[in-house]
Amino acid sequence: MEKYSRSFQSNVNNQIGKQFEELILAGCQHYRQKQLAEINRIPEHFRVVKANRDGSFSGRFTGLAQPDFSGTLQGGRSIVFEAKATTNDHIKQSVISKEQKKKLNYHYINGALTGVCIRIKNVYAFIPWKIWCDMKKRYGRLYMTESEAKEFAVKTPGFIDFLNYQNEAITYETY
Repeated sequence: MEKYSRSFQSNVNNQIGKQFEELILAGCQHYRQKQLAEINRIPEHFRVVKANRDGSFSGRFTGLAQPDFSGTLQGGRSIVFEAKATTNDHIKQSVISKEQKKKLNYHYINGALTGVCIRIKNVYAFIPWKIWCDMKKRYGRLYMTESEAKEFAVKTPGFIDFLNYQNEAITYETY
């Protein structure tokens, strides 16, 4: 029974992740149509090892994970961010791999808008990279709760409007 419940939860988490990514992609399309930004999903480094007759295949990752999205904002500034969704009431800083952290740090140091677009239960937010990296200092621990994420919440009018905070007092330029 435990195996079934783990499998079921994995399936639920997978579907939530796919839906979350589709909403981010819809946001990218919205920004493209409004000529505000050109942002794309970065494909995984992956290679098919064996294709089967039934359409299934075996494969393997061929490189270290990159951040999920990158592009250019109107005016020329780069944007690079990772996307993470959870059904838990908090999200751990450690969900970002060492390689992703390294890449996000490089982009941040070079002036890109960097962060983590998250979904914690029903809260959608864009966490600036500096805030993400300073979780321990800011919250006294290496995770952020659903309630804390609300400070960085973004609207979801059929897409995740990750470039616009609901809290107008916070701007991307201040981090």
